[in-house]
Amino acid sequence: MLFVWPVIIWLIIFWYLPLFGVAIAFQDYNVGLGVLGSKWAGLKHFKDLLSDPLFHNALRNTLMYSFLNLIIGFPIPIIFATMINELIGMRPFKRVVQTISYMPHFLSWAFVASFLISFFAGDGLFNQLLRSIGISSEYAYMANTGSFVAVIVISSIWKSFGYGSIIYLSAMTSVDPEIYEAALIDGANRCQKIRSITLPSIKPTIVVLLILQISQMMNSNFDQFFLLSNPLVSEIARVIDVYTYSIGIQKGRFAYGTAVGLFKSVVALVLLITANTASKKIADESIF
Repeated sequence: MLFVWPVIIWLIIFWYLPLFGVAIAFQDYNVGLGVLGSKWAGLKHFKDLLSDPLFHNALRNTLMYSFLNLIIGFPIPIIFATMINELIGMRPFKRVVQTISYMPHFLSWAFVASFLISFFAGDGLFNQLLRSIGISSEYAYMANTGSFVAVIVISSIWKSFGYGSIIYLSAMTSVDPEIYEAALIDGANRCQKIRSITLPSIKPTIVVLLILQISQMMNSNFDQFFLLSNPLVSEIARVIDVYTYSIGIQKGRFAYGTAVGLFKSVVALVLLITANTASKKIADESIF
């Protein structure tokens, strides 16, 4: 019981006590007066954000990136974990591949962003490699909206897919080996075993992680967008987290920034409940 208390205290300090600050979203907050002394403004800040074109742009970009990560990025850890699971009798090679795939997760976005900016610059290494094989190119990938979106999505997937596959690999190790042996005796090939045994066995894990990812669609990686964005792609690089930082912290509109954060949390809760309800009806799985 003693080991649980540090976690409980951490949750109370960093997750529950800050909820008191949600009241700022309904106030004309003044730092000098504090939460208790500031005047109430009702839904004023929510009306402002819903009429702000920059917020609409940030919301649209956030949902676009989240949708791309969901459609493209969600299946990749499952596919990778399945491939690793099929490396039977190749334990040393399997460990090396897993270690290499996990490493990007532990790299800071500061390092990754600086590398990507220099790598995809007009005179960067990527264009130099293209020129070395006879393709003349000085294209500035980080300064054009289409290529910027591709870099954001690919780098996000590259950094997370290896680490994300750990949960699926753990679920696959719990499958009884005798089921595979029985399928082999019945003449099932590798693809049939994956389709009929492996994937159905980890379906609950897939559904739960899918629900959680859908509930996170209003979130984006602040470090990634803040470090990779530049004035030339500001329209496509503006997501809600960067927008909140810009208008709430840099411009000192703390009440407005809190309103944006509360709006995002409410939408995330709706997405979570909707995804969970749908999973009960479609896949007969849910997280609550």
